[in-house]
Amino acid sequence: MALFVFLIKGWYKDAAFSPVSYIVGVLLFLLLSFQCVLIVGSLSIINMTDEYEERISTIVDSVCSPADEVSSSQASEIIETIIKEYPILQYYISGGEFAGYTAKELPHVMALEIRSYMRWYIFRRVLWCLGFVLVGAFCVIKTMSRNYARQKLQRVQHDRKRVSRRPRR
Repeated sequence: MALFVFLIKGWYKDAAFSPVSYIVGVLLFLLLSFQCVLIVGSLSIINMTDEYEERISTIVDSVCSPADEVSSSQASEIIETIIKEYPILQYYISGGEFAGYTAKELPHVMALEIRSYMRWYIFRRVLWCLGFVLVGAFCVIKTMSRNYARQKLQRVQHDRKRVSRRPRR
């Protein structure tokens, strides 16, 4: 929101906000709030990845021995088990991409995949926030430009009247 106000005040130094500006500001606040909630959720998933890795390691140890290569069906079974415990992960991992790793490597690889996906997800949310701010600033500036030009013209006309009314010496 600070970037939003900074862009507008940078464009028009003495701009006055109109009712449309406030509506755009409220809408922007709601959109940015939603994106920030998603970012905070992603950060909490990243922070819990070590816990996920430990739990995945326990599950993998129960399914196969550490030196075995994990098949696609075993990876899917492991994924289903971890998703039952942590349902939020169903959106970020799938079973097919983890086939071919050894059972010892699999938990670490899955944790790396979760971290990598969440960082990309956060980056996209930040880009959405920036896009919302730019579009919001553009919309407000467009609505203000007419009012701003009209106000400036009225000030100039008012100043001319004041100058012409002064007695000449």
